[in-house]
Amino acid sequence: MDQSSTFIGAGLLAELRSSDGLSEREGKEWISRKSGRPYDADAMYALFWSDQEDMKTWGEYLDLRVKVMSDFDLDGLEREYRKSHHLPPRRPWEARMYGTSRGRSDR
Repeated sequence: MDQSSTFIGAGLLAELRSSDGLSEREGKEWISRKSGRPYDADAMYALFWSDQEDMKTWGEYLDLRVKVMSDFDLDGLEREYRKSHHLPPRRPWEARMYGTSRGRSDR
């Protein structure tokens, strides 16, 4: 079973700065290397790792995978959020969540 976490780009950069001690440049390079795409402050990143690893910093994970979330992924995240907070499904006229993170597609 895998564990996962999601971060907006700027939040992931701040997390890398505090947990791993990376500079802004190093953090951006790390994100680009792990995701295979240029760093984007507004993109939503999904991080996946094995539940058998319990490391103190992101850089210590052996099998950490980083993915830029597509609109399809963000819709699933919104459904999960609404369900966990006992909210009704989004109505067609309501704005979608994570608006600034949309428009990025899978490779």
